[in-house]
Amino acid sequence: MSIQLALNEDGAMPGEPLAFLEGFLWFFVTPVSITLFIWVAVVALENVKKSKTNRAPSDVITRIGE
Repeated sequence: MSIQLALNEDGAMPGEPLAFLEGFLWFFVTPVSITLFIWVAVVALENVKKSKTNRAPSDVITRIGE
């Protein structure tokens, strides 16, 4: 039994390994970017909700409708 057959028991034939830059982009930059995007979206939504609750009550006489 050769070493290659022992490492690929399920019959999978892996391709070429990723270059350092590709691996860095796929496994570091992409997850960090997605996490930051979600975090910024959540913080922005919280601020929008907070600003809506802090508004003065709408009065027809003193305020023009938005």
